[in-house]
Amino acid sequence: MFVLVIACLSLVQSMTSGTSPEASETEKQEYRQEWARIKALEKSFTPGPTNDLKKYEKFADEIQNKWKDRNKEYYARLMLEVCKPLSSGNFKDDRRHKLARKYALLALNKPEDIPVRLELELTGHVMTFMIGPKSPKGADFAQRRKKDVEIRLHAWKRLLDAIDPDWDPNETVYINVPLPPGAMGAAGMSPEHIKDPALRAKYEAAIENNRQKAERQIKQDRLHKWLKRFPKRAERYIIRAYSKPPFNLEELKQYLNKYIADEKTRARLLDAVTKNVAEQTKEAAEEPKE
Repeated sequence: MFVLVIACLSLVQSMTSGTSPEASETEKQEYRQEWARIKALEKSFTPGPTNDLKKYEKFADEIQNKWKDRNKEYYARLMLEVCKPLSSGNFKDDRRHKLARKYALLALNKPEDIPVRLELELTGHVMTFMIGPKSPKGADFAQRRKKDVEIRLHAWKRLLDAIDPDWDPNETVYINVPLPPGAMGAAGMSPEHIKDPALRAKYEAAIENNRQKAERQIKQDRLHKWLKRFPKRAERYIIRAYSKPPFNLEELKQYLNKYIADEKTRARLLDAVTKNVAEQTKEAAEEPKE
């Protein structure tokens, strides 16, 4: 029953996704229209990396400038949709990755103002090339690395803070809420059909409690799925980034102390980076000098 309830409620949520409770009906409608514009443009792309990046950038900048000072959640959701084609194979120009990073960072300017799952999704577009002739080097790379890693650690911490340690995935959630004892009728019927005010109030309270329970189940289920994959990905990226010159273990320590409460996790990351840096330093020292 639980799986069926979650499936039904997830379907309802997907049909109304992106509707911020703080937005007016007019703004909600504008947001839906803007989202539809992005999707329509994406569907119009020709197959393969043959599309005009400059034209798409102009389109993306228009949306960014229009929404940057409006509803933060809508703004972030629209920027996420803008980023998706840039991180796929729709454009040949490598500059697409820089643009995806740019729009994602703009949307993540105040991450506490948007849902945690939206922050996690946007973080995936904040990437910096670490290999190849076009990859940044020296101070440029160090600055990008600093931002990329802080973005990941903030999202990681926020994810952990949102996880309910007492969550029971098997908690009972009803499709049709049972009637309170003494009430006549079928489970799931409308409360207005119960004439007794006291019984009707109990039934309404039970329905609301079940609704809140279902929302918590959906939220925690999705967060736990993120918990299975996001920390591992973030950890790999952080280790890789700080294992490349210019080395800066002290900066990494400061960030880990700020965002990661678990001592074992901090130690694991630091140990991995320290080992990699030591190996590279040794290899560099052993290379024959010209």
